[in-house]
Amino acid sequence: MLRTLGDQVISSTDDFTEYIINTSDVHPRDRFQYWFQSTRRVLGPYENRPFQRANFEGDLRYLRVPGMSLSVFRCNGMRAWRTERQANLLGEFVHVVMPLTGSVKLRQDGREAQLNAGDICLIDVGRPSTLIQTPHARCLVVELSRREGEARLGQLNRWTARRIDGGQGGGALASAFARLLPDQISYLSGPAQAEVARQFLDLCALSVKEMDGTAYSHSSARLASLLRLKSVVDANLTNCNATCEELAAAAGISVRYANQLLDAEQTSLQKLLFNRRIEKCQAALADPAQAHRQISDIAYSWGFGDVSHFGRLFKAMTGMTPRDYKKFNLTALTKSE
Repeated sequence: MLRTLGDQVISSTDDFTEYIINTSDVHPRDRFQYWFQSTRRVLGPYENRPFQRANFEGDLRYLRVPGMSLSVFRCNGMRAWRTERQANLLGEFVHVVMPLTGSVKLRQDGREAQLNAGDICLIDVGRPSTLIQTPHARCLVVELSRREGEARLGQLNRWTARRIDGGQGGGALASAFARLLPDQISYLSGPAQAEVARQFLDLCALSVKEMDGTAYSHSSARLASLLRLKSVVDANLTNCNATCEELAAAAGISVRYANQLLDAEQTSLQKLLFNRRIEKCQAALADPAQAHRQISDIAYSWGFGDVSHFGRLFKAMTGMTPRDYKKFNLTALTKSE
């Protein structure tokens, strides 16, 4: 499906959304305001002070796929920041920031990172931060799950606003991986896109810990086993009869070894299965296109055989009942429109 939103081109399917924002066809006096309003609709609330308001120009490409979103943007210089109130609205995400050309400066948690092309840096979207972009620098921001990031790295404030050298070691691998994402991710299926998001986060975690001299918790063989296990779990989310023994066997390992691998992420095979199912149910409950579906139908479709058990797990994970979660998200969407 292809439609337009003002001067924005929007390509959208069930698993893929693309926005393109460009100021070239906007009158110079209106360009910054157009940019500011349009990008906030895509990226969420933030503040912006351009270097050249009267002569502002910029473009942005935004891609949302299962497991992550990507933003590639350029402008002739700006200082952008999120206040604490704005950050609280977006606390479920972590950003991996990388200049493709030029340089950017990032500030968070009392630290400042100067990034040149290819360098990468983590930013916790749930806390105030600042980005200063030099004129005509092109920047890539990959948005990933905060929960997944904390599972790999623990508290994120230890790692934020710290430059990771994109020229060597794990940083070079993560940087090369990131450069491929905007042009290649749309060719993959939804499940493959979600798996790529997890693999990219694994690679970023490795490079972050390597920079700090912290031993990464997985050898290459263990990491391969872990990724294979997660892939098997994701392939069986709708299978209500799947057991931990069967999942581990399909990944070629024992349940005991599976739990050893997942222990570094403070979870277990059973918890991983349930948490991934809950995440899918969250997405369905918040989707206006699925507003007509009964909560029990959504629970059953994602492998839960007992609605009461599903409700208890959902509230433990989200702090809300499924009914309240659905009502809250659909009401928020209606107000935003």
